Amino acid sequence: MPNGDIRIYDHKCSFTFRRLRAGMLVTITGDDSGQFGPCTLDELRMELLRNRPLELFVDARRVVGAAASVSNEWTRFFSLNREQMKRVSILVETEGVHLTVAIAQHLSKTGNLIQIYTDPDIFDKRLQEA
Repeated sequence: MPNGDIRIYDHKCSFTFRRLRAGMLVTITGDDSGQFGPCTLDELRMELLRNRPLELFVDARRVVGAAASVSNEWTRFFSLNREQMKRVSILVETEGVHLTVAIAQHLSKTGNLIQIYTDPDIFDKRLQEA
């Protein structure tokens, strides 16, 4: 995109990646059924090569859902890369997405690395502090 952001999208879902001074913001909307394959996590892997430890912010408040295979891949990513990450802050809005993220948090065995937010003001404050 003209401002340097990277956007991966189709008619059901979009991911926007924005580099921050001290991390990355990923904004996800729609329903991720795995249609992008490894592309979305490849963007994070590339950022880990440039910026470690990575502080990751994920705005998932407009996520409708994610396939189990997608959730499993994110869980695996966090588990394999936990040593290279400073913190992961995820903003959720719906109960279903909250539960999906909480399961990934637990199964990734990353302890307090992943923080789940339901209040956009608190999430935005953390984002501004970064």
